[in-house]
Amino acid sequence: MKSYFSTSYKQNENGYIEILLQIIKMMNINASTREVNDFLFEVGVNLGAKHAVKNVDSLSGLHLEINDILTKMGFGVCQIEDADNRVIIKHHDLPVIDDGDFKNKWLQYFSVIMCGLYNSWFRQTGAPVELVCTIKEIIAPADAVFEFKRVK
Repeated sequence: MKSYFSTSYKQNENGYIEILLQIIKMMNINASTREVNDFLFEVGVNLGAKHAVKNVDSLSGLHLEINDILTKMGFGVCQIEDADNRVIIKHHDLPVIDDGDFKNKWLQYFSVIMCGLYNSWFRQTGAPVELVCTIKEIIAPADAVFEFKRVK
């Protein structure tokens, strides 16, 4: 019986996703889309600071480091490609929800969190502030493509 109440069991991240979903739904009702996006971007930046990348000397090293962190967080995996004047980030297996009416908004909002994360991680490697992560494409049910490039 003692083991049932023990804290040694592995916690399931689905409960955390449900809490986050409810918070985002309430924000969506009570704030403008811009306010929600600004807040969620900052959430991503703060997560990136808390789960900082190690000092890496190449894009492939950063790619491996980021995937290690994403896997531990349960946020999927990514492919990072150098595309001349920008970096393309193809993100796979974002957390999904069962709420059919909110799935598309959820994917959009979670992608904003991911932009903040990627922004934070690229800043940690010395990327200038003129370069910003933006959502290029969202591919339901759980993928997104981001660009890290100079914003005019």
